[in-house]
Amino acid sequence: MKAVHHLFRQLLTLLLVLLTTLCFAGWLLLDPVPLLTLSGQMNADTVRHSKQLLNNLNQSIKNPDGTPWVIAANADELNSAFHLASRTLPGFQGQAEVTASGLTSLMTVPVRLLGQQYYLNATVQISPSSGPLQIDKVKIGMLTLPGGAALTLVGSAADQMWGAGTGAELLAMVRSVQFEENEVKVELNKPSGWNLQKLKESGLSVYRDLFSSPQQRADIEFYYQIALAHAGQQQGSASLVSYLQILFQQAAIRSAADPSVAARENQSALLALAQLLGGQNLQLLVNEVKRPSGVKAPRVTLARRPDLQQHFIYSAAIHLLTSHNVSNTVGEAKELLDSIKGGSGFSFVDLLADRAGVRFARLATASTASAIAVQQFFQRQREEAEIFPSKARLPEGLSQQLFEQRYQSVDSEVYRQMVQEIDRRLSALPLYQIKTE
Repeated sequence: MKAVHHLFRQLLTLLLVLLTTLCFAGWLLLDPVPLLTLSGQMNADTVRHSKQLLNNLNQSIKNPDGTPWVIAANADELNSAFHLASRTLPGFQGQAEVTASGLTSLMTVPVRLLGQQYYLNATVQISPSSGPLQIDKVKIGMLTLPGGAALTLVGSAADQMWGAGTGAELLAMVRSVQFEENEVKVELNKPSGWNLQKLKESGLSVYRDLFSSPQQRADIEFYYQIALAHAGQQQGSASLVSYLQILFQQAAIRSAADPSVAARENQSALLALAQLLGGQNLQLLVNEVKRPSGVKAPRVTLARRPDLQQHFIYSAAIHLLTSHNVSNTVGEAKELLDSIKGGSGFSFVDLLADRAGVRFARLATASTASAIAVQQFFQRQREEAEIFPSKARLPEGLSQQLFEQRYQSVDSEVYRQMVQEIDRRLSALPLYQIKTE
């Protein structure tokens, strides 16, 4: 009995220590008010600035071997990237302030603790340097870390993720950090033999290895071969529904013995279809590159349009590989880019296909019950109108000027009403009435 009492006292002491530590950490790191509040709207200029930031990076990486990477960005580009991030990470807010003396980044993330709303507020200050990266300080809540300590933590995290010594190598790549009024320029040592395609392939491979498994890759390969065989039987173009039909019927067969794997089978089927129909980057992200550069994917349509099939499949895949918020934001950003001069114009029909793909992927994988229901839906022959509603009277080809005259931005009330109309059309179809719980 004494041993039991002793063990109980030890467990109680450990619990009290843990609670005290958590309370102290919460008091030290969390604030009752946010450092930043929601500001600005996502419009064509926001997306254009973000694209310019990526273009600057791409152009630098394309430079010949032996030349350093020079990455330049102004405050508008950095803040546009923060704004896009805030749409994909609920509650996140970020802001960059660039002056000739350095860069200050402010960030806020909401945290729900014990039924109360708190905020993880962070400030990072970076000063000019000739040589290694120079961080002045990092402040999180009431805790302030000297720049050297922050860099040590960054290096240790890189070592844990990619192997011992990686952190030091990454930090040593920084040759200089320069600031002008409203612009930051970072010069990096370029690893020998690296180019844009290798960087993309490396990043996508790391993502795939972290978030998939050998079993899932084998399942994707199984469904890919079925979809490829179906494509070989088609004369000319074929409807996307025919591919969904055959793959989800096969998913039902493979799930029959163990219904708990239905969602996993559905996910693999959709990713296999994305691998068949998507570009090289999507192929690599899903599993591996199957189609050599220059070889066209099978002609597959939705509502008799190949572009709508692409919107549906890409949005479904992005949802499965990331999240609902990311897939919706990518779709909106793409349409805003199209509205800029030279683009095809903002299209609410494309947005309909984007949101249909996201909702289909969510239904197919949200729960065992919804996954089985989607499989059962395809047990009889289906028509396109049963998965894709009418696109009548949805505006297309809107220039940036016309879009902003009518809808201001994707945060406006009039724009949200259009999105609600799209969602209403989807919800009217029996397929999208399947419960996800």
